[in-house]
Amino acid sequence: MSPDSPTAIPTGAHGQDRAALRRELLARRERLEDRDTKDAALGAALLRKLIALRPACLGAYCAMRGEFDPLPILAQLARALPGVRFALPVVDARARRMRFVPWMPGDALQAGAYGIDEPAHAAATAEPDTLLVPCVGFVEAGLRLGYGGGYYDRYLAGRSEVYTIGLAYAACELDDLRAEPHDQLLDLILTETGAHGLDADAADSQG
Repeated sequence: MSPDSPTAIPTGAHGQDRAALRRELLARRERLEDRDTKDAALGAALLRKLIALRPACLGAYCAMRGEFDPLPILAQLARALPGVRFALPVVDARARRMRFVPWMPGDALQAGAYGIDEPAHAAATAEPDTLLVPCVGFVEAGLRLGYGGGYYDRYLAGRSEVYTIGLAYAACELDDLRAEPHDQLLDLILTETGAHGLDADAADSQG
């Protein structure tokens, strides 16, 4: 575990209090120092991994609330791997579902559900074979703590063929997090200091 990560997990009378933990991690992320340096290191690691993977269709996300922004890396990847396709999520808040739609760097974005940017033209649907997933927190095994809405867990249920890469900062690594029935393990979690998850050894060898 990173020396910058939390040393204790808030718990309530009935076990872990994920809401309290989420608030603490979001505040911790907002207070990060040397963000430019951390973002550069994480972006370089992500680009190396994606070039090695050579995805046909990469699903990404529009950053919010201090998340790492992957969109500049998509522009670099498009130059490195001509022909790669990209997709971004569009959220249906009423149905509590999301789908992915085609998008390319430079295409227009507009505010969608929860104020998160999404493609302005969202008629078509895309099916990413590789998916970037934002993490509020995570543990070494690849278990992710998100915002609590369950959108990524519902999307990934039944899509075991999709290779998942969580993106986080080392300060948001947890020493423990108990899985809930709906949780989907990620194949890999990248931070500015290293790789975690089921595929971490392979990622480290490529670095």
